[in-house]
This record gives sequence, structure tokens and C-alpha cells, in this order.
Amino acid sequence: MLRLSARATILGSILIPINCYWLIISRQPYQYQPIPTIISPFFNVIFILLLLVIFNQVLARFLPRSVLNREELIIIYVMLSVASAIQSFQMMQTLTTMMEVPFRRATVENDWKNLFGKYIPSWLSVSNKKSVMAYYQGDSTFYHWPHIASWFMPAIWWSGFIIVLVFVMHCITLCIRANWVEHERLSYPIIQLPLAMSHQTRLSIRSNHKSIFSQNALWFGVAISGGIALVNGLADLFPTIPPIKIHPKNHNLSQYITAQPWRSMGAFRVGVVAPVIGLAFFMPLDMSISCVFFFFLSKVQRIVAVSLGAQQVAYSGYLVYLNQQSFGALAGITVIALWSGHKLISGTSIIRNSRQAQLHPLDRETKKDFMTLKWPLLGIVLGIIILSIFMWKAGLSIWLALLFFILYYFISLGVARFRAEMGVPLHDFHFTGPDQMLPSIFSPRRLGYKNISIMSMLGFFNFTYRAHPQPHQIEGYALLNRAKSHYSLLFPSVMIALVVGVVSFFWIYLHVAYQHGGSSLERFAHVVYTRLANWLTGPSDDIDYGGLLAIGTGFGAVIWFNFMRQYFLWWKLHPAGYAISNSLDINHFWFSILVGFFLKYLLIKYGGIKKYQQAQPFFLGLILGEYTIGSIWTIVGNIIHQQIFFGGSF
Repeated sequence: MLRLSARATILGSILIPINCYWLIISRQPYQYQPIPTIISPFFNVIFILLLLVIFNQVLARFLPRSVLNREELIIIYVMLSVASAIQSFQMMQTLTTMMEVPFRRATVENDWKNLFGKYIPSWLSVSNKKSVMAYYQGDSTFYHWPHIASWFMPAIWWSGFIIVLVFVMHCITLCIRANWVEHERLSYPIIQLPLAMSHQTRLSIRSNHKSIFSQNALWFGVAISGGIALVNGLADLFPTIPPIKIHPKNHNLSQYITAQPWRSMGAFRVGVVAPVIGLAFFMPLDMSISCVFFFFLSKVQRIVAVSLGAQQVAYSGYLVYLNQQSFGALAGITVIALWSGHKLISGTSIIRNSRQAQLHPLDRETKKDFMTLKWPLLGIVLGIIILSIFMWKAGLSIWLALLFFILYYFISLGVARFRAEMGVPLHDFHFTGPDQMLPSIFSPRRLGYKNISIMSMLGFFNFTYRAHPQPHQIEGYALLNRAKSHYSLLFPSVMIALVVGVVSFFWIYLHVAYQHGGSSLERFAHVVYTRLANWLTGPSDDIDYGGLLAIGTGFGAVIWFNFMRQYFLWWKLHPAGYAISNSLDINHFWFSILVGFFLKYLLIKYGGIKKYQQAQPFFLGLILGEYTIGSIWTIVGNIIHQQIFFGGSF
């Protein structure tokens, strides 16, 4: 078992830098390719898993003893997913711009140098003008000592920070794994495709096991979604070929809505995305319809606000505080998740006495987990302390640092629960992190200019939670559970993936940026620092009671929705749908989710569970087809330096 784990870990570690180059070159320097890490599962990881499955078939013929088993495939998949999350533009790719933008973009007009440049520590940033301009403009090389020296220490410090940050996530995952995976047995819709694909072991191949790849329904789905992606990709390369314009970006109904208050609802896109339909099919029916219902509710809130006379602020969402509502809703989801495991933990009292253990029988592995909870709990406490001391050394008040990370992990757990239970392939929570909430509610002046300046640097992993690492960690344990494999192998593999991912990222990213220019992600850092400048130039001492009320409303609404679900069978709305209602991505994909809902509903109603199960390979094919062809198109686009829009989900 250890030998197999080592083999999988080594192979995963080799693939991580290759995958990292793919992620970076797709965004640098021209920003011309679709983004793999917007929707889960990530299409780049699924494509690599598919190549491994094909490689397995070759090994089965020539070297049958060397075939990768299901456990190894899952470990490699999770390693690549976690590494992709931290290497994505939602995390480390934005971090690099956050390190240099305050100095490169500082001008006499914006006065960034005096406003917050003096607060940013030199050991966490890159201020050497020549090195920064070479990075920004390209046509240079990273392998020049002044350039290496400029980035070396900040990269070392931030690498350590990210490793501890994600390590704490995994410790939290270890604490909740037994309850979420084994006892509540949450649905985890996201894992259905990698779970089916990984069922290619040496024994299954030898015994001609009827795998997912032997089912005609799968290939029918692949043909539909892959065919659309193929035609649209060819249409981008050859304009004489007409594209299949079914993507939501091609159909924005808001352009036909010009009168107030209706136009205040913003973009209203209608279109279908095949992989999202496939993913929505595996979502519980109440979850998918809740997504759509609360999406419309968020639009109604904007319309009502404008009707009351607050036009500009309502359009931006600030009158109804949609971001604050989402923050409160995520906090509520976390409280519910923790409460769901409270009886299990308290009933055993961490296996406090045998009598209680008999009242709440646990399997042997789960008992062992509860007995050893002290180690992950210790990791959580020490990790948060280390992170807080790190930020204290950077200039953040220790109490604020502690509060920041406690809130962050609280929201992180909510995002993980959201995906485990609901299975929505997107969780875009823009501007709902503690870096946004704390200053906007308690006022920049009360927190202090230095505090909010340092806190803004943490915006790189709070800007959006699209590619959040923790859901991939808990889904890894769910995959191993469904595959009836051992859990113990996953933690060391993920930690190795984390270290390899962080180290390889800085090397590959800076190598590419100095060659081609590192400007493509500048706008994300610019948004954060522009927000910071606005806080510093127009601060208020007033506490934003409206924002606090919105957070409380979001929290209370989620608790109430959950109460209704628990005690009234007719109540179908799930509180997780409320949390995602203000997401930017839900505006693109709500219609596809609705289509997936109706297809699943009709199949179950008129065909029963048997027909539903028979249809599953088709919907897996809808995901796999576009993922595969889309991945090929991104590789082709990277080679020929041309944007190829294949009408996909990215």
C-alpha cells in the first residue's frame, strides 16, 4: 500500500509542474484561453485523468502488473485539483501582481506611494523598478541575478504562508471528514465523473468489467457536447464555418430591457452550457431549483430598491447589500454544518466513555478518527497562530489578524459544505471575504490605515472563492470512501502536492512572465488597491449598520430555511441556493441548471430511479465531451497563440 502511495505521489508531483505551465501559459501573456479553474471539476484535471486512463489501457496490454489502480488515480486527481486551485488566477497568479502593482502603478495623480505604499513591507513585495518593469513588459529573462534577488525573499515568505494556509484547511477537513463523508453521506455531485473514470483497475480491465467507457450513452453525450465544442473551435479558426451560438454570453436579454426599474437587475443571460447541464443533473432536485429561485430573488431585490428611489446604489448592489447577505448566508451554512456533527461528537465525547459510545456506535475507523482529533485540532490552532504572527510581523494588529483568519476559515468551511451538499459547479463569492467585510462594516478609520493596507494584500485568496482548495480536499476523502479505499494515504500526498505546487508556480510563472510580460492579471490587483485607495481617501467613522443588518439577514434567513426543511416536508428551498444567488457566474449558468433540473425531474417522474440511473452515463458524457475537446483547443491555442472560443463553460 505504501509502495502504491509513493508511486501515485511521485507521478502526481511530476504532473503538477506540467499542469502549472498549462494554467499559466493559458493566461499569460495574452490572456487568450479559457480558464480551467472557474467550474469544478477543473477541465484540465479531468483531461489529465482521461490521459491516465488511456495510459492504463496500454499498460494493461503490455505491462499488466504496472497498471495504476483506482486508489492511485484518485490520489493523483486530488493532488492535481488542489495544486490547480492554488496555482490558479484566483490565488497565486493574482498574488504575484499584488506584490508589484502598488509600486509600478503608483503615480503623482493617485498618490498610492503616500497613501499605502509606505505600509507594505519590503519583504512581502517587489519594488525594484527595473526588475518590475522587465517583469511587466517581457522580452527579458528571469535568470538575471537582480531579477531573482527581487523576487526570492518575497516568494519564500509567501510560499510558507500559503503552505500553512492550506495545511490548516486540511486539518479542518480531517475534523469533519467522518461526519460529512461517512455519517451524513452527503451527495458530492462534483465527484461523479472522476469516480466513474477512476474505475479502471488491473482487475476490472482483466475481467472485462463494464466500465463507464463501454457504455454507448456516454459516447452519445460526448458526441453532442464535444461536437458543439469542435464546431465552435473550428469556427474561431476558420470564419467561414458558422458557430453554434448557444452560450449565455451570446444571449443577454437585458439589452432589450431599457426602462427602470427593470433594467436595474443587471445582466440577464439565457443560454445552455452542456457540461453545466450534466453537472446539474447530479445535483439534488431541491438544490438546483433553489439556485434558480434565489437567483431571481436577488434580481427582485435590485428592482425593488430602484422602485424605492435608490437607483445608482441599488444597481451596484450596495443598498440591498447582496455581498453582505452572501457573507451572512455562508456563515449560517457553516453553523448548520457544525451543528450537524455536534451530536455525533458530543455523543461520543470524543469517545469519552464506553456507555456513550454504545449509544452512538461508530465503526472502528471513525472511532480512531475521533480519538486522534487532537492532532488536527492542534494543527488548526497552531496554524492560525502562525498565520496571525506572520501578518502581525507584516504590520497587522494581532487581534485583527486572529479575527481575519477565524472568519476566513469559517467562510472556507461554508464553501466546502456548500459544494459537498449542493454540488453546484460554481461558487463565485466576489467581495465576500473578511478583507472586504471588516473594513466596509467597521470603517477604515476605526481599523486604522495600516491595518486595512496590510489586510488588502490578502485579497489574492479572498477576491473570489471559485477555485477554493478545501472542497477538493473533502471531495478526495469522499472519492476514496466511495471507492472503498484507505484514507491515510491522502494527507501526505496532498501536502506534497501543496509544496510542489507552490514552489513550481513561482519558478514557472516568473519564467513565463519575464519572457512574455506579466500584465494579464494586473486588473485584479488594481481593483483591490483602487478599493483600498478609496477607503483611505474617503473614510468614515460610522459603523455600517446596514451592512451588519444584511449579514444578520443572510445568516437568519439560512437558519430559517434550514428549520423549514427540517420540520416541513413540503418546503423544498435549500439555504445554500440563497448564498450563491448574487454570484457573477450564476447569471451565466442558471438556465443550464434549470434545464438539468427539468431533465432529471422528468426522468424520475416518468421513468423511475432505473431510468435515472441508466441516463447517468449520458450526462457524464456531456461533461467529458466538452472538457476533452475544450482542453485540446486550449493546447492548440497556446501553440498557435490564438484565442479559441469553443462555446464552453469557461
